[in-house]
Amino acid sequence: MKTIVLYVSSSGSTKRYAEDIAARVGAEVMPLKKFKWKRVNEYDNIVFGGWVMNSAIQGLNDFLSHYDEMESKNVLLFAVGMSITTPEGRKELIRSNVLDLYHIRFYLFRGGFSYETLKWKYRMIMSLMITKVKTDKNSTPEQIAMFQSFKTQKIEYYDQEKVDKIVNVINALSLGK
Repeated sequence: MKTIVLYVSSSGSTKRYAEDIAARVGAEVMPLKKFKWKRVNEYDNIVFGGWVMNSAIQGLNDFLSHYDEMESKNVLLFAVGMSITTPEGRKELIRSNVLDLYHIRFYLFRGGFSYETLKWKYRMIMSLMITKVKTDKNSTPEQIAMFQSFKTQKIEYYDQEKVDKIVNVINALSLGK
């Protein structure tokens, strides 16, 4: 069975996960915007990874706009966010991204963050969030320090267990299990 891994990445965490998953299962990998949907029938397994901002999985709407074309495929989705992955966080992403309407295997990965690699508009949003936290009388010193550190520190996290899990699922699907 042939697999493709598509992704949307901002600071590189989602791209790294996508490339690692693809390498381990012998799949093609590419950014979602470069994929030609007329090729979708070449694949049995389609994996999509997007990063999370404000409970929205980036690129998901574009990906799901082709859901009808993937109906007979094994579709797997992973989302990469800064927060610690919990069952509650996973449920919230399913709810806020309306994933329960689709037959998709969904995985939540923890990612990293680099202010320097963000596009201008996301740096602007981050600056506004920092200003809001600094001026909010209910913000704790810890919250202020955390948000300020986003501009100066690169945060890296890699979840090998989650990668192993999705790789095992893809391999089982490819074997017809």
